[in-house]
Amino acid sequence: MPWPAVPFGDLQCKKRLSERFQVEGIPRLVVLSPGGEVVHPDAADLVHRYGERAFPFTPARVAELEADDQRKYASQTLEKLFSIDGKEYVNGGNEQVPVSRLVGKTVGLYFSAHHCAPCVKFTAKLAAIYSSLKGKAEEFEVVYIPMDKEEDGYLRSCRDMPWLALPYDGAPSRALARYFDVREIPTLVVVGPDGKTVTRDGRNLVNLYFDMAFPFTDAQIRLLQEAEDEAAKGYPHSLRHRGHRHELSIVSEKSGGGPYICCECEEQGLGWAYQCIACGYEIHLRCGRNAGDGGSAGTG
Repeated sequence: MPWPAVPFGDLQCKKRLSERFQVEGIPRLVVLSPGGEVVHPDAADLVHRYGERAFPFTPARVAELEADDQRKYASQTLEKLFSIDGKEYVNGGNEQVPVSRLVGKTVGLYFSAHHCAPCVKFTAKLAAIYSSLKGKAEEFEVVYIPMDKEEDGYLRSCRDMPWLALPYDGAPSRALARYFDVREIPTLVVVGPDGKTVTRDGRNLVNLYFDMAFPFTDAQIRLLQEAEDEAAKGYPHSLRHRGHRHELSIVSEKSGGGPYICCECEEQGLGWAYQCIACGYEIHLRCGRNAGDGGSAGTG
């Protein structure tokens, strides 16, 4: 770090500063004016999103940056997204594919890296869904946005992926990651046929609904949720499950359910679940039906 620091052993000073600025987690960047007033209570997020452009971190500057973001999002097109470095093509095997060939399609921007274990796991799932949608002749394409630390990792990633990719060049990938505020990988941002962002939550939608999530619009997700609500009426109120000693009760997002990882199949779930409130044990409804020892009373 090229700036001054509180001495490591000065615990009193660190405690006073933490209490003064109510620091509960790190990283935390409190920005003060020359007079000592708080300009921004936590500018770490601004630095991540805007870099040096965030200076001087004032409310007026933040408002300017956010307004600029909104203008960019409103005029967003695929051509603009992929021409950040002056190029108008992506890699497709041994050929360069013009970005114009993607216009009019639903496109997934896949931020990933070979060194990331969750990415490797999700890549396999996304590849299966990609193949399924291609088999149905859906207008869907994926472009790999490499976050690999080394070119060897990038090349390995490309070998595992049946879709297009940005060239291995950190600048365009970093620019897109900053533009879409990507904080973790894997991340799947979905852009619609009109070039506008449909969702930045493509990873969760794929985990929850597989290829049925396509084209990832709010309308499609509502249809899937309504279908789940209807299907839940055919499940028992409670059941015993071989993986847990307590009885599990059915819950919805409105009655205690929410995002969870299924304790049976270890896949993501949302909303409807069988849950042990005392222990936090949760499973998909389908996993309860497949592995349960019996239940009681339908929900309808």
